[in-house]
Amino acid sequence: MDGSVLLLSSILSILYLFECSQIPVQEKMLLKALGLNGRPNPVNRAPVPKTLWDIFEKGIQQDNPCRMEGFQVPGNILRSYRDQGPLISSELQQGSLCLRKHLFFDLSAVEKQEQITLGQLEIKSRHNVYYGQEFHLRLFRILQMSLKGMRQHKKSQKLIVAQSFRLLHKSLYFNLTKMAQDWTNMEKNMGLVLEISTTSNSSSSQCEQIHSFIHISLLTVSLDPSSCKTSRVKRSSATPQLTPSNICKKRNLYIDFRDVGWHNWVIAPRGYMANYCHGECPYPLTELLKGTNHAVLQTLVHSTEPESTPLPSCAPIKLSPISMLYYDNNDNVVLRHYEDMVVDECGCK
Repeated sequence: MDGSVLLLSSILSILYLFECSQIPVQEKMLLKALGLNGRPNPVNRAPVPKTLWDIFEKGIQQDNPCRMEGFQVPGNILRSYRDQGPLISSELQQGSLCLRKHLFFDLSAVEKQEQITLGQLEIKSRHNVYYGQEFHLRLFRILQMSLKGMRQHKKSQKLIVAQSFRLLHKSLYFNLTKMAQDWTNMEKNMGLVLEISTTSNSSSSQCEQIHSFIHISLLTVSLDPSSCKTSRVKRSSATPQLTPSNICKKRNLYIDFRDVGWHNWVIAPRGYMANYCHGECPYPLTELLKGTNHAVLQTLVHSTEPESTPLPSCAPIKLSPISMLYYDNNDNVVLRHYEDMVVDECGCK
């Protein structure tokens, strides 16, 4: 919507006047528009995955802002979830079994209107190491939870991955898109079981390699259709002419997230040039003021009946998106594209 940046600029200006101890109604409205249920307050800051940094630094594809390049899937929201599952009792780790772990990722932040287009599990080593020992990996989907202390029934889990690997400084990736889609329903989200074993009876030193170096995370790409535009207004190739200071035009406005108390959860950018529209739309409207047909007629009527008909308003006619990298309310790292955040051109409406 055309007035979204004006609303954003007004809200952020108002926030600067409030104490951080009390979140004003305006901020709550803006946070809700950004897909957040309150101002995030990250406690355990997860490192930002390199993939998210790379996509953020590459920027938004202006001609196709609702496609995540690098993954080749539709999407404008990228989330990285940390594993929250516990280790399964060491009593079960016998023979060649080094590690048995419950993997769980909380996808409650995904909104109802979002469509998950990719779910990717990443298992990697933390350091640049290589060991000749070969390991076997098995990944099970939990279909039914067992009571604490009871042995897992065979029918309560389904084998979905079985492969061998060596500890290298590279990641193992597994496509879990269908499961991630199911996991947005919390009743269906029982997680996974990861088992890692050696080819022979495990020695403590071999198993310590697994415990010390394995890091697990889930990445999802999702599409919020309400934030995508099917068409975009092309920039005018005409060279702008100088206009009087009181004429409708774009004015510079830089928003610094530190000034509004958002710097502790917004990772990047630190701020951005939002701009705003201000000025008069006098009669007769010139081509420079980019007035709509309605605005042209309104100024004509105003010239004859100024008391009953106001002049058109100066408003954004061309806006562009930005990307934000931030921690959400669950301490997940999120990369999200937001439409209509920067005023590029102004006109009379």
